[in-house]
Amino acid sequence: MPLLRITGVATAIMILPYPGAAHAAIWQSSVAVPTTVEYDSNPLLLTSDEQGVTRTIIAPDYSLVGTYDRDELRFGLGMHVLRSSDTDIVSDREDPNVSLGWQRKTERGGYGLLAQYNESSTLSGAVLDTGVVTTDGTQKLYSVAGNWNTALTERTTLENETRYSRARYDIDTLTDYTELSSVVTLTYAWSERTSFFTGIGVRRYEPDDDSTSSAVNNYTPTVGVKYQFSERLEGVAHVGMNKASGDDGGSRGEGGLSLRYLGDRADATLSAERSTVANAEGGFAEIDQVRGIWSYAVNETSRVGLEASWQDSKGQTPNTLQTYSVWASRELSPFWDVRLSLMYKERQQDGLPDAVGTIVGLTLTYRLPDL
Repeated sequence: MPLLRITGVATAIMILPYPGAAHAAIWQSSVAVPTTVEYDSNPLLLTSDEQGVTRTIIAPDYSLVGTYDRDELRFGLGMHVLRSSDTDIVSDREDPNVSLGWQRKTERGGYGLLAQYNESSTLSGAVLDTGVVTTDGTQKLYSVAGNWNTALTERTTLENETRYSRARYDIDTLTDYTELSSVVTLTYAWSERTSFFTGIGVRRYEPDDDSTSSAVNNYTPTVGVKYQFSERLEGVAHVGMNKASGDDGGSRGEGGLSLRYLGDRADATLSAERSTVANAEGGFAEIDQVRGIWSYAVNETSRVGLEASWQDSKGQTPNTLQTYSVWASRELSPFWDVRLSLMYKERQQDGLPDAVGTIVGLTLTYRLPDL
């Protein structure tokens, strides 16, 4: 949660003629430079001798989107620069991220490719969510994904996404791995309000060091339904079975339910899901998660909100992580807004005291007008 954040955004649109063509290429670029100062009372979520830090983060981000006829090209380049008040707890960092994507529309669907490279701290993201990591190391994540979709009939659509991911760590207790996954989904629009879908996901996890963990295959068939209760309320439900290979494999039921409400003044989302994800501590982690988000517009310039999440991870180090936060924001002008927030986080492990931490923040955001 940021204590102070200043963000600048600039957008430019260029129309470039294409020789001999009836269409023009349209390019749109944006630049954002957020600056954040935040205080965390227990960033490592230790069970004793907790120490807090103040972090200053500058994260410039540049994106370029070009469209020509049926093709769209996307390029992103960013940097996450962090300076810590105590580098023995949280290290100073310079984490780059790069993405390059291409998407083409066809008469019945489309297809595309996306390549990404991202560096991040092991105290953030999926590494912390699926295990217990108390060292500020680096995760280097490479991924390449391909997708396609096609309309088989007026009501039936078939789509696929295939992804190759490679994760590397500079901490000996974490396992470098590669993962290959592919998901095929068939969707049928029963009516204007109801759509049914079914699919199957296949994933293979391979660790670099087979002395700490072994390769695992996962197969997940799924069926589900999407229903539009009204113009403001939408629900999605799905159930499936996860089958894992190996000595520790077996079958486990999976599924999820989500509700989303968009009102004139109030928005709310409630979701519950059981899934299986790749784990930096070796193999796959089974995750049970419940999350709720609510916000309310007090008037045209002010908004308040609540967020809560609970997650139970059954990886190499089973743990339960829960967070609660409250916030209020106000638009000061078309270019400025301010946000006050408070978060409480808690992690529980068998045989250990609870690890707790608090993040208090004041966010100031500046936005440049589009150019």
